[in-house]
Order: sequence, then C-alpha cells, then structure tokens
Amino acid sequence: MNPNSPWLLLLVFLACAVASTLLCQAAKLLFPKFRSGEHKPGTHRADLPTGKREIRTIELPLVGGPAFTIAIIVVGLATGYLLNFSSEQWILLLIALGAMLGYALVGFIDDWRKVYRNEGLSEIAKFSGVFLVGAVAAALFFFLLPQSGQISYSLWKDLPILNTFLCPTPIPHHPEICSVTGSPVAYYGWLIFLMLMTGVVGSLTSVSVDFSDGLDGLAGGLVFSASLGLGIVVTGLVGTQPNGVVLEVLALLGAGAILGYLPLNWPSAWAARRGHATRRAKIYMGDSGALGMGGLLAMVAVFSRNETLLLMIGGAFVLEGLSALISARLLTRFFRRYLTILRFANTEKFVPHTEFPLPFLATPLHHHFDLLGWDRRRLVYAAWALGACFAVLGIMVSLVPFSWQRYIGRFLIILLAILVWSSGSWSKNYFVGKHFVEGARRTRLALYYGYPFRIMGIRLYHRVEIVEASEDVIETPAEELALWQRMTIFDARAMLGLYCYRAGYYPAAQAQWTRIPERNRVLRPEIVHLLNELENQLALEKQETQPIRRQDILRKKEEPILEGNLPPADLPNPYEPVSQEENQNGPIKVWTSNTPDYPIESNNEEIKITAPLSNEVLMSKQTSEQPRLDTGPSTNGHSPANYRQDSAKK
Repeated sequence: MNPNSPWLLLLVFLACAVASTLLCQAAKLLFPKFRSGEHKPGTHRADLPTGKREIRTIELPLVGGPAFTIAIIVVGLATGYLLNFSSEQWILLLIALGAMLGYALVGFIDDWRKVYRNEGLSEIAKFSGVFLVGAVAAALFFFLLPQSGQISYSLWKDLPILNTFLCPTPIPHHPEICSVTGSPVAYYGWLIFLMLMTGVVGSLTSVSVDFSDGLDGLAGGLVFSASLGLGIVVTGLVGTQPNGVVLEVLALLGAGAILGYLPLNWPSAWAARRGHATRRAKIYMGDSGALGMGGLLAMVAVFSRNETLLLMIGGAFVLEGLSALISARLLTRFFRRYLTILRFANTEKFVPHTEFPLPFLATPLHHHFDLLGWDRRRLVYAAWALGACFAVLGIMVSLVPFSWQRYIGRFLIILLAILVWSSGSWSKNYFVGKHFVEGARRTRLALYYGYPFRIMGIRLYHRVEIVEASEDVIETPAEELALWQRMTIFDARAMLGLYCYRAGYYPAAQAQWTRIPERNRVLRPEIVHLLNELENQLALEKQETQPIRRQDILRKKEEPILEGNLPPADLPNPYEPVSQEENQNGPIKVWTSNTPDYPIESNNEEIKITAPLSNEVLMSKQTSEQPRLDTGPSTNGHSPANYRQDSAKK
C-alpha cells in the first residue's frame, strides 16, 4: 500500500472525521452533566451572573475534547498499522500523539476541577503543565530520533549569539542545517534550546487556542484552517523525507477531528442576554480539546521545522492570545501601578481598569466585538474567514519560489494583523450625536461608536440606540461642542441620561445611568446625586400610591429560584442598547423571586400596584410644586429661573 497516495490520505481524513462525530455524539449522551460550574463575573462574560447562583444551566458538556482526542489516537494508530510505518515513523507518531495526549490531560484536569470544584487550574499551573509537556516531547524527539532531532537549522542556527555554538559541523550541500553531534557544547546547547523552544511554542499555541474557545464554533473553525494549512505545507516533505508522511497524517488527523466535532458546536446568534435565537451547539471542546489541538499543531510545526510559519498560518488565534496577554496581563498591571488619570487624580475612589486607555473593551479579542453587540454567528463566520486568509497567506509564503513573493506574503500578513488589532481602538470609543427620525418633529439624540466620519460614503461609525430626548435639551455652546466627540461608554451614558432627565424622560434617564457599573458611576458624583434624587422620587411616588404594611417590612426576602436557562447577568452591561421598555418603565429587574413585589391581603387577593411613574405624572407633579433648587433640571429643557418667569407671565 503506497503511503504517499493522496486518496489514502483523504481516506484517513474522512475516517477521523467520522470517528470524531460518532465519539462526540456518544460522549454527549453518556456524560450530559459534565458541565463547568466555574464563575467568571464581568461584562466580558455577559452570559454569566455576578452572584453565587447556579450557572450550569447555560453551560454545555465539556466532552468534545476527550472525544475527538480519542478519535485522533485511534485513527492515527490504525493508519500507522495500515501504512506499515517504519520504526522511526512509529516513534515520531507516538511522540506527537503522546504530546497531544499530555496537553489534553492538562486541560482535562482543568475541566474536571471546573465541574466538581467550580474553579479551574491557576494560570501558572496550566502554563507550567503545557510547558513541561512540550519540553518532554522535545527531549524524546532529540534522543529517540537523532537523525532529525540532533540537527540545528535556520533560523535559529543563524542568530548572532546562537550560531557560535549551535553549528559546529555544517552539512555539505545543505547550508540551512548543521549537525550538533561533533561538539558537547553544541550537543547539550541544542538540546536545551530545543526543549525551551518547543515548550514555549507549544504553550503559546495551546493557550492561544484555549483563549479563542469563547464562542460556539470559534476555536474549531480556526484550528481547522490552521491544520489544513500545515497539512498543505508539509506535503512538500512527503516522498522526500521519511517522516513527511507522518507529519501529513498528523495534520490531517487534526483537521478531520475538528470537522467531525464542528456540527455539534456550530455557531449561532444565541446568547443568554439575547435568548430569542436557537442555540445549535450541543457540546464544548473544553480546555482538554483546546490545549490538545494547540499542542498537536505545535508538534507538527516543530517537527517539520515550521514553527515560525505557524505564527502566520495561525494568525487569528495568535491575535486572540496576544490581546489577552498585552491588554490584561501587561497594560492593565502597568497602568494600575504607573498611570495617573488626571480627571480622577483628586478622588479617593477606586478607579477600575475599564477607565484605562486599553486597546480593547475586553479580552480575548472576540469578547470585544461581542460586547459591541455583534451577531455571534456572523462574528464567528468573520473569524473563520480571517483564519482562512492567514492560512492562505502562510501557505503562499511557504510554497512560492521567489524571495520577493515571500516578502509580499509576510507584508500582507503583518498588514492584516495590524488592521484587526487597530479595529479595537477604532470601535472601543463612543460618542453622542444627532439623528433625524422620519416622522418626528425634532432631531433626536443617539449613541454611536466608532469615528464620526464618512470616507467615500463609507460610514466609520455604528448607531447603537436612539434616545427620547431631542436636540432642544442642549442649552449651552459647551454642550453643543461635546456632541460628536469620542469618549468612553460611561461618559456617553452619563450624558444621554442627563439629557433625558432634563427633557423629563425620567425612566429613560434611570435606564441610562443604571447601565453604568457602580464602580464607574461613583467616579461621577453628579450623576450619582441625580440618580439618587430620581430614585427617591420614584420610591416616594410608589409609597404614596401603595403603602407598605408592617408585616411586609418584616417579611424575610427569600432567595430567587432559577429554572432552565439563566436570565441575563445582573451586572449591568453598558455596551448593550437600552430597550424601548426600559426607556418607558426604567431598568428591568433581572432576577425574580418566588415572593411577589406587592403585598398580599389576608383573603389572598392581590392588590395591584399602580402603573409605573410616567413622564406625564412627573411633569404635572413638578409643575404644580415650586422648585426648591435653582440649579435643578426642569422638564422642558429650560432653566428653573426661566421656567418661573414664564409661569409668572402666564
């Protein structure tokens, strides 16, 4: 049987896909309760609550990774037997599969702790585990396959410092490689360097794939394109090197396993905050699948001497990992220690990191666009297309014959990465502007993100929502100049709430201000004062229309009962548009308990509460009373002094 036959390799790919699908289906049926209970609060996980509540109802079984890992191992061993691999080929296959199993085992321990202890491994423990697996695999490759492992190669042997001891014996007619067996310094130096390099490449690749596993289908599609890209690259080794067919089989096994897994993790527009869409995903790959597939990609790249090319082919999940590393691990800690925001320099309040000039709203990168309200299915499809572009460009860099073509490919990869990275700074700032509504007499105010420009008719902004307040509430030139100016979402919400409050749309103002998280709102004391005043008015109106009895005050509030899918998270998401219902009735209560919010008479008849405080009620109530403060806002956009003068004239 010819192991280099493309039809045979295609059969291996399809067999792994079928085995992966069957095992994923079986794992879903056998282990339906293997779901994560880990709690990660924050707007970056808008699906999850912030309190100590049951969260497994929106999680899926973490069985995809173990299922397709078993499929890869079984089909890989069967392929080696059918193709009659040599001893060296068997050793390479077992090292790669063993490394993948080691990466998956680290991830499975993390998943196990999430399920049964509600907390996964620490970042240091996870990184140390995957680094150790990569280093051990490199040592086995070095000692068990000396004809491949004990050869230093470009780019590493040509570096200014390493070339002095990594290339003692150049191989004739092959200037790109050197043997390290002639010198003890080169021998042990290359061993140490190979272990460190493999550990770092394996750790970064596996952790980056793990970071990208945040939306249904996202990590699977990116790994599929990267595996196919590596498979196309290593086809040049098939027939020319004895280990080329093994590397080709490994790449196709990874792509086939993901192809069989994706139908059970297909993306959809579903989200817990936007639960109207049908969720198509049934299982997760979990950390075991993400770390295992990332480790397999790293092993194929290192053993084929294409670790630098892996950065290009897997550029999409590399950006995911870099966004989390740079923004969350480096910039946030640096800004926390050394940055002084002059606006808040005189306050003693804690300044949250969301006020820092970070490149993204949240990390990894896909959470940034998820917070902007992008449709999740389209977001994943766009990420797949981006991953395919990186893979195609990486293949071009590897296979084109001329140097200028390779430089063009590298330039395009860097340019594409810069464009994706800069999209964060483009879309993370908001501004308040005007919007003409057809049929309305006045131009209304609206919330946008992006830049307030058009280039050749192309809009560089996106409208998030339109508020009830019109442009008539703008009183001073300074307020007019504040329009169309980029700012944080918290300042934009504060401004919109103030204009709604001034125009008399009190529920809309309350909805805008309560969208600002508490830690950000306390840094804006004027908004806190106005919100407290408004809430006191609402509470007073409710108490006057529906008195509270003594037994209701003494009644102990019971814990909420949650069934089925969770309601939206109770942490306010300032980036989510305010609904029309909130504009009319104020913020919607997220969690409901089994005790009603209204008192119950002894005859078990419900006393219906009055309608929510409407704009007309507040307007009529305030116009009948004398304003106590000259600086307080009015209901018609004019100052209180002018209001009293107009009333006196009447």
